[in-house]
Formats: sequence, structure tokens, C-alpha cells
Amino acid sequence: MNTYTLLTEILGKDKVFADKNLFPYLTLRTSTVAEYFFEAHTKEDFVLAIQTAKKHRIPLTMIGGGSNIAATKSKIPGLVIKNNYAKLELLKEEKEYVEVLVSSGYTITLLVNKTIEKGWAGFEHHEGLPGTMGGAMYMNSKWTHPWSYVSDPLVSATLLDSRGELKTVNRDYFCFAYDYSILQKTHEVFIDGVFRLEKKNPAILKQQSHETMLYRRQTQPFGEATCGCFFRNISQEDQERLHLPTTSSGYLIDQIGMKNKGVGSFVISPVHANFIINTGKMEGNTADLLQLVKEIKEKVSQKFGIKLIEEVVIV
Repeated sequence: MNTYTLLTEILGKDKVFADKNLFPYLTLRTSTVAEYFFEAHTKEDFVLAIQTAKKHRIPLTMIGGGSNIAATKSKIPGLVIKNNYAKLELLKEEKEYVEVLVSSGYTITLLVNKTIEKGWAGFEHHEGLPGTMGGAMYMNSKWTHPWSYVSDPLVSATLLDSRGELKTVNRDYFCFAYDYSILQKTHEVFIDGVFRLEKKNPAILKQQSHETMLYRRQTQPFGEATCGCFFRNISQEDQERLHLPTTSSGYLIDQIGMKNKGVGSFVISPVHANFIINTGKMEGNTADLLQLVKEIKEKVSQKFGIKLIEEVVIV
């Protein structure tokens, strides 16, 4: 039995597609084909698809909001799962707080809006953050004005482990750090989580959300095809050693004179140098993207002696 037949028998005949172009699902808008593609709309579908890939040793790639991914291959082998498992459920309510379940495919923007409407504080500083909760937990997504992680209110989570079995863990298990969670090491999958949110005045939360969005629009490219900040910021130790005013990787890229420079249709944003914009109308040659990334890293290394590390996942 070939892989396509196997997947259709397990996941559904009309639900698995061969040679699916992922262009509409990627915020960088590169044209990359998935060998096999499946959209999961429920927890059961999402878990089953992952378990199937693991059991039959089919290469697996997962997409949430399609941000924080730089797809550079013309074809991604194996199964690509688009995670649309979106659920927000009130589990517990007390005088000063609530506990809610948020699923991995729930978009951060919708989550911000829904919790603000209810007067539940915890996500208001993440207005405008692209992507879904699954990616946010994997990368430990953050906002810096004020400093806030999406994971801050997390109490516990359901994960799918490397054997394809579900387990429940508490927040400490994730070992959250800057741009890091233990999921990057264990390759476990965040399915859903329980978050404790304080009760606050919705008007105050809305104002904080508005201020966040205003700052984003002033400091980041909007309405452009990007995958977010491309490189991780440097360490505070490197900042102090080099007597730099900031840990921002965008500052380093600006200092090497590459702001607004590019290769082919891929250009470093004139607004924020840690964003790479795909100016091509349809796809852009991803070889140009890789060449631009290589040039950035080489020039930063030559000038500052620092090796930039990608924040985005390159597939």
C-alpha cells in the first residue's frame, strides 16, 4: 500500500491531498508543495494525523498560522498538517480569575480579542502576533513593551509525546526561556493547555492591546509578506562585551548597512532590519532568500564576531 492510500484510508478519502501548494498558508508567501496535506479541524483529527505519521514513519511538518516558518524547499516530503483545531473553553471561574482551555490551533489574534471581551487578562499585550497557540508554546513567543510571554498564564498542558501518546504536564515542564521551550528538544506536540487569567476591566485591557498594536505598526512592517523576526536577538553578555546599545539583531543588521538591501525579491525591511520581506507577487526564488540570509550572517560575523541564529524555522 502506498503512502497516499494509507493516509486516505486512515484520515479520510476527501481530506488528504497530494502535491498541495502551501503558498496560501505561509505568511512569507513562498511557493512550496506538500507531498501530502491534511487539515485537522478537531483534536481527534489532529492527534490521529500525528500518530499516523509517527507510526508509519512518514516525515511530518506542522503548520499553524504559517508565520515563523521560512519554507525554502520546492517540495516538503511526507505529511504536512495544517492545524485548525481551534477551541476556547471556560473551565473554572472564581472571584478574581478564570481558568480556560486554549487549543493549539487557536489564533493568537482571536484569542486576544475574545479574552479582552470577557475581561480576562493575560494575552492583551500580544495583539498583532501572527500564528497560533501551538507555535507560541513551541517558540515561547513574546512581546517586549512591556516584556510578556504568551506562556506566562499557562498552568498545565496536554502534549503528544514522541511515541504518539498523550500526557499532561505542568508549566515547569516546558523550561521556558528566551525563544525556547523544551518542545524544541523533545519534539513533543502541544495539543491544548489550561491558562489562568485575572479578571480586569475590559476597557483597560482594550487600551493596553491598542497601545501594543500601535507600537507594532510604528516599529514593524505591516501588510507585507514576512515570517516575523528572522533572527534571535543576541545575548546580554555579547551586548555588554561589544558595548552595544541593544541586544537587537535588527540593530546589528542595520549597522552592517543591509537595511533595505536584498537578493532577488527578498528584501530587508526598511522599517525593522530583522524582518525579511518577500516583494515577489507570487512566490520569489527561495534560493535568493537563502543567499540573503547567508550574506547577513557572514557580514554580522565579520563586523561583530557574532553568529546570528535563526528565530524562524527553516524547512
